[in-house]
Amino acid sequence: MRSSRAFCLLAFLLCLGSGASAHYVRLDEELVTKGTLTVGLGLSGRPFAYREGGVLKGFEVEISRAVAEAHGLDLEIKQLPRAKLRAALEAGEVDAINTLPLKQESQAAGLALLPYLAVGNHMLVLKGNPFRVENAGDLGGRTVAVTGGTSAEVFARALSDELEAAGGNSMRIHSFPNHRHTHIPVSMGHAAAYFVHTVSAIATTRDPESRMMLVEGVFRAEREVGFAVYEKGSNIHHAIEHAIAAAVATGKYDRLVSEAGLPPDLSAFKK
Repeated sequence: MRSSRAFCLLAFLLCLGSGASAHYVRLDEELVTKGTLTVGLGLSGRPFAYREGGVLKGFEVEISRAVAEAHGLDLEIKQLPRAKLRAALEAGEVDAINTLPLKQESQAAGLALLPYLAVGNHMLVLKGNPFRVENAGDLGGRTVAVTGGTSAEVFARALSDELEAAGGNSMRIHSFPNHRHTHIPVSMGHAAAYFVHTVSAIATTRDPESRMMLVEGVFRAEREVGFAVYEKGSNIHHAIEHAIAAAVATGKYDRLVSEAGLPPDLSAFKK
């Protein structure tokens, strides 16, 4: 699905051709502020969207900047509580919002989504990888940790079932009631790995004091996140779609992903 979207976006960019000038003329009529792209941004955590020294930083800030620059617009970011993101968009206070802070897809139901990342669940191991876990196939018969009732637990149990179905040993899955305790068996060397959602996984592995590392490739996407606009097919919708397509086609998107320290697994445009 993600590879086909990348192709479609590139085709859209190439086909836009000479019609682009009319598109730019009409865009100002829909913007909250003429000449400015106004994005409502809920903090989604480091390195996605966070505040440091009073300044908003992160991948979601930089992809917003890339969209604005692609159309010669200034960028205004309004930091909003996640509970007020949709209301601000529907009230016409912002041109677009980020959907990563919305915990449920239903919170963005009815809005037009323009994805720029996939999020889901990952596998983390102790730095140095003492159990030599290179992929999920190395976990047969080994102990792993999860937080009970989460999609990470569902992922781990599905992987365990796949191992058993292939004729190997299933995992020994230890479920913990609280997220903050889930890493402890791995930290103490009693478990080979633990499973956790994207935001926590990336925040943990980006922390220079962390003892954990992410095993790339062991990932199950749960949903796509990106910009949401009020109306699909609007000029703002097309403008953002056009700008994302340009960023993908020129390699700028991949650079932003890399500079933010995000694993390739999270790309919404995997080849």
